[in-house]
Amino acid sequence: MRYVATGRVHPERADISFSQFIFGTPDTGRVIAQCDSSQLTVVLEDPQIDGWVAAQIAAEHFAYMIVSAVGFALGSGYSVEVIQVIEEDGTPHVFGVRPGTLEFDPHGPILNRALQLAAENIFFRLALRDYVRAITDTTDCATYCYRAIESVKSAFVSQTGIESWDAMHEALGTDRATIENRVKNFADPVRHGNWIAAPLTNSATRLDMLSCAREILAKYLDHAKPAA
Repeated sequence: MRYVATGRVHPERADISFSQFIFGTPDTGRVIAQCDSSQLTVVLEDPQIDGWVAAQIAAEHFAYMIVSAVGFALGSGYSVEVIQVIEEDGTPHVFGVRPGTLEFDPHGPILNRALQLAAENIFFRLALRDYVRAITDTTDCATYCYRAIESVKSAFVSQTGIESWDAMHEALGTDRATIENRVKNFADPVRHGNWIAAPLTNSATRLDMLSCAREILAKYLDHAKPAA
């Protein structure tokens, strides 16, 4: 199958450009990537890519490989956003920012309480930042989800002075096994730089990680900033 992915290198104002890079893949396929004025194009010709979602992830992976090398050489920080994938028959797919089922309804009251708590509580503030990063980062989703959960645990540690998960579990009704099975087991190898040992994930497992982190953040919000 052949897919064409398009996107941007951020910050777009950096005006990043590079000529074609062509990579061979293990199954005799190839990837062609280029960028002009921070506008990114990745062509994937690989029989093992089994759909447009997989194509988006693969395109982002290869684009990050190049852009990270550029950033390393220039001492600059860049990120990649793959916005659209076009299938071989011309069918376009534009990627949004919501993987689904994570939004609150109504969202207004949650927004107000979350903002109030974030302004008062640095642990919750940075947990939210990691959580929203996890939503858009397929590679580091588990890492960000687990760090968001750890931030909530650290909020309790700062109050008790005891380095333990027990206070969080008791207050929020969480448990070690659930966190390990849904998030930590996926995050640990990557957190320690052992990418080879990282379990494979798909959209369903990543959504479950995000749901786990969301549940714990919501429980902490209800605990620390109850609805009036």
